[in-house]
Amino acid sequence: MSKKSPFFGELPARYKFFLNPYRDARFTRCPQCEGRTSQKKVPLVIHVDPMQPVNLNYTCRYCSKCDILIAHQDEIEEHLRRLFSERATKVIVNDYMVMGTTERAYWKEGFTKPHLPPEVLANLHGFKEYLNFKRIGGWSADEKEKELPITQPKDSSSVDNVDEAMKLIEKMKEHLPILVRPSSALVKSLCRQGFNIDRYKPLEIHSVLYLGNEAGIACDITPRGREDTPVICSLTQLEVTGTDALSEEMKAYQRERIKNLARYPGNERPMSFTITPRRKN
Repeated sequence: MSKKSPFFGELPARYKFFLNPYRDARFTRCPQCEGRTSQKKVPLVIHVDPMQPVNLNYTCRYCSKCDILIAHQDEIEEHLRRLFSERATKVIVNDYMVMGTTERAYWKEGFTKPHLPPEVLANLHGFKEYLNFKRIGGWSADEKEKELPITQPKDSSSVDNVDEAMKLIEKMKEHLPILVRPSSALVKSLCRQGFNIDRYKPLEIHSVLYLGNEAGIACDITPRGREDTPVICSLTQLEVTGTDALSEEMKAYQRERIKNLARYPGNERPMSFTITPRRKN
């Protein structure tokens, strides 16, 4: 079985992406090189938990020198609130993730022909990197972290020790596939999405990547024979069954992340994360 790309989508990855959480900063200058940014309108693909894919045509700030695309969190969430206010009120407060971009022609096609989730993944350009910047006088991001596939600042707002999480990911990659069992919560979550799995039947982790505060270490556990319906979830949603050194490290990571998540107020707490595109009929 060939190794899957660590990026979402089947098209080549584009842009380094920064979801700006600061309401008072609009980044007319790049937080990395301090050069002037321009405006760039792109169709953003947003996964809203549990299974609400959104293709939003949104005007980002863009630094062509650093290839950084910046979206503003408050604006994205306002768009989502408006979009779901009439048809799916409960979804408004759910977790979401900006997964990448699509071609404009594909976005326009969605007005006349609704896109199914598997089709979205086939037309998705994932991001090269997820970046995060913090204020220390000016804007900064740790140089070591910027070399990672997905970066996260090491501060009190970070759920994980990112360096340790990345080391664990590299160890896991060397031992793929890894046998695990789905947690009861994951089984229920997938069942609500029309995807039934056996609570006690082992699954394999095929690939692993880091998704920041939202999911931490994320795993592709797509069951064999069901590759048309990829399943990606947080490591904390899986039951590690082994007793070797790596298994113990994975369990220690789960315990530490769950403990750190408890620091967050309910409405600020990063949610467990699952992507499960439905199969075509």
